[in-house]
Amino acid sequence: MGRLPKLERDQVGPEIQAIYDTYIKERGNVPNAFKTFAHLPSYLTTMIAHYRAVMFTGGVPFKRKELLFLYVSTLNACRY
Repeated sequence: MGRLPKLERDQVGPEIQAIYDTYIKERGNVPNAFKTFAHLPSYLTTMIAHYRAVMFTGGVPFKRKELLFLYVSTLNACRY
């Protein structure tokens, strides 16, 4: 089964470059999942809106949510 390559900043359009720049500024990198979703910019922008709603609202601290993401990804043998 083929896999989509992760797109780097110089391989995407200006709209996606702006998203990459935001994440580099905020966290020092762009998540690999975002680099893969960059193949479909409308999906990436929708996913980011959902991600921000989940991560930046509610009573659970951001770091704890990130740890949960990492834990579930590890359980599912994800690379990210």
